[in-house]
Amino acid sequence: MSEEDLEIVRGSGNIFADFGDPDAEAKHMKAALAAKIINALDERGLSARAAAKLVGVAEADISRVRNASLSKFTLDWLVRLHHMLEPGIVVELTFAPRPPEAGDVAA
Repeated sequence: MSEEDLEIVRGSGNIFADFGDPDAEAKHMKAALAAKIINALDERGLSARAAAKLVGVAEADISRVRNASLSKFTLDWLVRLHHMLEPGIVVELTFAPRPPEAGDVAA
C-alpha cells in the first residue's frame, strides 16, 4: 500500500461517535472519567486490591476500570469513585454545541 492509497480522516474527538455508537457521549464521558481514575491510581501507586480496600469497592470493579471495561458502571458511580480517590478535584460537566457532521445540511 502506497501513501497515495491512504485517506486521512479527521476524528471528532469522540471515537464512539466516529463509529456511530448511539451512546457515544455517555461512553466518551465514562472513558474520560476512567482515564482520570487510572491516573489517580497510578500516581498513588495503588494496586487494584489496595484501591478497593481504600475506597470500599470490589477489587474486580477497580480492575474493570483499569481495563476500560466500563459497561457495568454508571457515570455517577465513576464520579463517586474519582471523588474518593481525588477528594480535592471537582468533576465538571460541560455543554457545548455539537460540531456539524459530514453531510449535515445548514439550516
